[in-house]
Amino acid sequence: MKPIALAVYALIGALAVLLGVAALLMPALALPPEAHSPLTAHLIREQGAEGVFIGLMAFWCLAHFEQRRPVHYALLLFSALFASIHWAEYFANRRHLLSPLVNSVPFLLLGATARWARGSAAAQDGHSPTPGRDPGGGA
Repeated sequence: MKPIALAVYALIGALAVLLGVAALLMPALALPPEAHSPLTAHLIREQGAEGVFIGLMAFWCLAHFEQRRPVHYALLLFSALFASIHWAEYFANRRHLLSPLVNSVPFLLLGATARWARGSAAAQDGHSPTPGRDPGGGA
């Protein structure tokens, strides 16, 4: 499971940083021409900054794999909220189905690599628990 989790962090980190930087530098790329205004450009740049932060947190999980649990769950919560926004827009007939499906992928990947059961955390990473220690540490 560890190689898959590392790949998920690398993929999410790279995409979030690259897309975030693109939104920061060229917000018009994320907007149709009729929606471009100083306000919408500002909001897109803010979202770009958030994307860079999310990407850096994914890279932190990649580099600090054994201590990643709180950051992983924060990323999982963020991705759940982000996907929920897109699903709500879809059910209000303001988005095509592809939008919530694509935006649910990070949540599904992070959910699949989360350690849900405290007792099985060491087994998922291929470690045997140390006697006298809680095997559920880390994420």
